[in-house]
Amino acid sequence: MPSLPTLLRFALADPRPAPPPRPAAGPGAKYRQPDRQLDYGAHPLQQIDFHSAGAGKRPLLAFLHGGAWQFGDKARRLKDRKAPFAHGEGWHFASINFRMVPEVSVSEMARDVAKAIRHLFDRADMLGIDTTHIALMGHSSGAHLAALVGSDPAYLRGEGLEPGALAGVIANEGAAYDARERSVGPGWLHRRLIAPAFPGDPDALAALSPVLHAASAPNAPAFLILHTAHCFGVRHAEALEASLRHAGTPVERHAFAGRGTAAHVMMSRKFGEPGFPPTEVARRWLAERFT
Repeated sequence: MPSLPTLLRFALADPRPAPPPRPAAGPGAKYRQPDRQLDYGAHPLQQIDFHSAGAGKRPLLAFLHGGAWQFGDKARRLKDRKAPFAHGEGWHFASINFRMVPEVSVSEMARDVAKAIRHLFDRADMLGIDTTHIALMGHSSGAHLAALVGSDPAYLRGEGLEPGALAGVIANEGAAYDARERSVGPGWLHRRLIAPAFPGDPDALAALSPVLHAASAPNAPAFLILHTAHCFGVRHAEALEASLRHAGTPVERHAFAGRGTAAHVMMSRKFGEPGFPPTEVARRWLAERFT
């Protein structure tokens, strides 16, 4: 279990806009600026960084950052390994920003995600995106948003798309898949990271729970659920898998060694690094599903 200072640094992370990212160490980790920045709305956070893998129609891996639905940014140490990983597989990469709590609700955040996906569809010819091969990935709260958009058809349908518009969803070390139940252990950590995003009565929380939506089709066509073996949200990951299987949606769930906030953060920060077990599972899953 990490020390209290470590937990405090994570829980009390500065919600202000992140500074420019620094190059990350490791193979294929050199950061470069996006090829395009796309505005999908009038708000400064309604923006997409698009990293092209080259000419021609290519699949797209779109990413949603974490940050307890309250903070984080599309360009803070999140693309350093992920964009090179996607490019190595011949995929374009996009990192999506969205409005956050408390400015908007979690449901509005999910609507932003759906709106960003619609924007990418509408510009597919210009960007060289194969719209039959778009995978949506998120980490932590971003994993919850990816799972919610992939399991509640109302979000994509609100933008004129069906759940099958996504080729698949990768939910990496997510939380609050069932928003009615606690997904972190200590009460003070729940109050700091989870509770601000999920006020309201049980019906409102149920509406934000991928576990409940996923139990009935339609869902996105396939899900990959990644998590550490000793994270607070293991029960939620298992429940999401069970719901997807109940609906007949193809799903894989993989647990990896690790415990506490440091492992939680590394599940995103190291994703894309060659040899990192979640990277290799995702590489195989993407190749089997979408090539």
